Amino acid sequence: MHQPAASPCPDAEIRYWYEHVTYRSLTAAGSDIEKIERHSARTPAEAIRHIRLSVRTLTATLPPKERQRALSWAEGGGCVGAVAALHRGQPCGFSLSHRGAWVEWTVHPYHVFHTPEARRLPLVPR
Repeated sequence: MHQPAASPCPDAEIRYWYEHVTYRSLTAAGSDIEKIERHSARTPAEAIRHIRLSVRTLTATLPPKERQRALSWAEGGGCVGAVAALHRGQPCGFSLSHRGAWVEWTVHPYHVFHTPEARRLPLVPR
């Protein structure tokens, strides 16, 4: 499996940043956010599991076409492809319309750096 580019710091590990954003309308801009959730996951599968659970909770309230698309992603090839993309170090996501709102889920790999206390620099007051 591929991972994101190797970190120059040997004490770094890869995690996966998950965001779930609901915009008030289909044409909303960044400042028109109704709800946002953020999590960090240890594995690609864990990150995608968050999205799958969230998508499934909406399916009963979706119109038939969006419901089919959502279930196809959550239960089929979409989520498998998303896990594969994360293993390759690529971001992934899924979005749909829900009751006039726009819902997006995204996951990005990132590096977590573990630095021993003795190696930290002090904060300099201004």
